[in-house]
Amino acid sequence: MKNFNVLFTLKILKNILWNFLDSFFILYFLEISYNNIFTLGIYKLIYITVLYIVIFIFRNISKSKKRIYLLKIGIIFKFIYFLLILLLKEQIVKYIIILGIIYGVAEGLYFSIYDVFESEGINNKDRNKFSGYYVFIKSIISMIFPLIFGALISKEGFNTCILLVLTIVILMIIMSFLYKDVFFYNDKKTNLKQYIKLINNNPLIKRVYKIYIFYGLTYSSGALSSIVTLFILKIFNNSFKLGIFTSIFSIITCIIGILFSKKINKYKYNKYIGISMSFNIVTFLLMVFTCNYITVILFYLFQTISKTLLGLINDNTVANISNMKIIKENYKIEYFLGCETALFTGRFISYCIFITMSFFKDYIMFFVILFISFLIILTIQSIKLVKEFNYIDID
Repeated sequence: MKNFNVLFTLKILKNILWNFLDSFFILYFLEISYNNIFTLGIYKLIYITVLYIVIFIFRNISKSKKRIYLLKIGIIFKFIYFLLILLLKEQIVKYIIILGIIYGVAEGLYFSIYDVFESEGINNKDRNKFSGYYVFIKSIISMIFPLIFGALISKEGFNTCILLVLTIVILMIIMSFLYKDVFFYNDKKTNLKQYIKLINNNPLIKRVYKIYIFYGLTYSSGALSSIVTLFILKIFNNSFKLGIFTSIFSIITCIIGILFSKKINKYKYNKYIGISMSFNIVTFLLMVFTCNYITVILFYLFQTISKTLLGLINDNTVANISNMKIIKENYKIEYFLGCETALFTGRFISYCIFITMSFFKDYIMFFVILFISFLIILTIQSIKLVKEFNYIDID
């Protein structure tokens, strides 16, 4: 099997797991912990911290011939994580710190190298097509699996659903062993001092890291995702309803993926970002003030559109910048380590805010306004990045 197909399959399977963890696992955890968002916040904080520490520790192996083992071992740790959830059942609340550590190790090892593999394996000219097709396939699968997860949990119980999840992880393990690493770095160690000097003289890379900080504060495993999930679970408060709800909006993601790969002009990216994010922010406020079926559906509609567009545009731009000659030849690991450092900074701050929020529930509007300000800054920085990138020769 070609490496391109292996990476594509891994990304699709990884997305299925993310959908499960981001919705159904949180619903299950809140049910067995009696809506304890403080414990949920601690779990998330441990996970993101361990993830970053692992990426930092293994940064030099990511530049060696042994780097493929990071991907394989990371997926094996993911299997251990879900197996523990299966075995511990309702007792996972007592062992949430251990689970957070194991999941952080799994994701840290995986993302120590996956982004590099994808950057190397896809040409900049083909990246829009790759991303568009990925979103299209991901959306189709996202229509099916939430329904399966929801039905399984409702009829057979959460543990039966975990068996399906473990099967998906086994497929990921098999795919990781099919990947053939054809390129490796000659440098034995990362050179962070020299790379920092490069950053200081390159405003485009600085902009990337600013965006990633605010991604961490909001969309990329940040606390905003957990806050949004809490509002959605107020209305769609059982697994089957949640599955139907999630599947319906996957159709929108599917359409956006097709349009992105074939129709959307890169010189109009800034307009798409600005308009979609504006609607997202307004409907978020509506949902917070009046949480009902209509406001939740409206918000999720515009969040799906804006989040998908923003992710496609920014991810493509960031990946294309990684193929700048100076980065591609000398600093690709350092570049992605910088991205993870920025993400970790944002995520850590966001979950500190989330944990603080659990003690001051009467001041929810203050925290909502705070996260909206993060979204506004993310929007402004993203618009500036695409404008700058469109008129720069990265070679």
